[in-house]
Amino acid sequence: MIPVISSNTQAILLLTAPLIVGRGSSSPDILTPGEYKRLARHLREIQHEPADLFSQDATELLRACNPVIDETRLQRLLGRGFQLSQAIERWQTRAIWVVSRADAEYPKRLKVRLREDAPAVLYGCGDHNLMESGGLAVVGSRHVDDTLIEFTMAVGRLAAKARRNIVSGGARGIDQAAMRGALEDGGKVIGVLAENLEKTSMKRENRNFLLDGQLVLLTPYDPSAGFNVGNAMQRNKLIYALADAALVVNSDLKKGGTWAGAVEQIDKLRLVPVYVRLTSEPSPGLDALRKKGALPWPDPKDVDALEAVFEVTPEIAPSLAKNMDFLFPDNSVQESTVTQLGMTDNKSINYIANGSTSPVLKVSENSLSMIQGRYGNLDNVNVSEQRKFNPADALFSVVREIILQLLKKPMKEANIAAALDVSKAQTKIWLQRLVDEDRLIKLQKPVRYVVKQRDLFQKVIQNNDHGKDI
Repeated sequence: MIPVISSNTQAILLLTAPLIVGRGSSSPDILTPGEYKRLARHLREIQHEPADLFSQDATELLRACNPVIDETRLQRLLGRGFQLSQAIERWQTRAIWVVSRADAEYPKRLKVRLREDAPAVLYGCGDHNLMESGGLAVVGSRHVDDTLIEFTMAVGRLAAKARRNIVSGGARGIDQAAMRGALEDGGKVIGVLAENLEKTSMKRENRNFLLDGQLVLLTPYDPSAGFNVGNAMQRNKLIYALADAALVVNSDLKKGGTWAGAVEQIDKLRLVPVYVRLTSEPSPGLDALRKKGALPWPDPKDVDALEAVFEVTPEIAPSLAKNMDFLFPDNSVQESTVTQLGMTDNKSINYIANGSTSPVLKVSENSLSMIQGRYGNLDNVNVSEQRKFNPADALFSVVREIILQLLKKPMKEANIAAALDVSKAQTKIWLQRLVDEDRLIKLQKPVRYVVKQRDLFQKVIQNNDHGKDI
């Protein structure tokens, strides 16, 4: 349990939380996530933090924030001290803790993966350390038959046997089946709730698991908040961000939270590999997710087979191709670029050319001008000052960012090559270049590559002069 609510967290609660303390509680004009994001960014820029807003000399600071958020509105929200004290007392009597992005206890996974979109505040009950330990996300519909319940419970039991956490949403149906299967077999569970943390944590069937450290329940919404469709949709990204792989047991087609969360993960976030259950009969929702890039669930029966699903990386080839569109809009690639990057096989050339069927095509003058104009002053191209900037550097700047995003965890060269859809020879050239740039570490026995910690967390650190992400 986190015993003390920091001054920064108290300030963030006053600004963003409804502070529900009873049936008669009213929801003031609290800051939306987008508004708080702008305010937090502004505070960092002027070298302040949220707690400074209610210090004795806060008048000038509030006035300095007026261009971002109305000063009168901030004063009204910050004046809810008594209501906050009532809420804190209520939470503490129910063993509910609170952390904000300004706290060291806030899960780094969310900070790194979601960045400014990570919730400003998290409420929880249970061992908060579980939030950093990853696991298998299992999601699906609320209304399912007994066959799917048993299938999902079996997945939870196998995860427990493999000492892999289950991460799910706590809703009835698939979520609760996965969680129950893991907990009953001695496993650990991270439940990301969209509603009623207070009630859920007080349920008899959860109390022993919470006390024994098997279960942590958390939510970005007030512990007394009821069901809200928007909240249920938004918390899905947290489930994926706290996991290492995900299984969609069932889903409607183009509707519902399960569909929206999976599509967001496959098309946009790409944080973890997404699997879908194989079915003997057509399933429009699952079939559509497979077409979008979800992987077929291999239905593992033992620990080793389950571990294999975590070794797959999110499919990023479409993302790489999309990023190449602005570099080579006419599906062309300069021969010198191919040579300098070391791409000697047609597969790599065709891929980098974004679908071109010719092994090597000359870049047009317009395309070359676009590359040079776009990258002439690019800050994140980490090359020697003596090295002349050219299209190869422009191309590799895109490849660099994708590889750094991919290698948040150690990976073998063969797996990296498969994820990038290029040859092992090409992969080795790119990896060695990043090792030479001191961006990657090459691990031994077995040989694997991983991003250096300073690269993984540099954006969190750079965005905060005080060393806190608020």
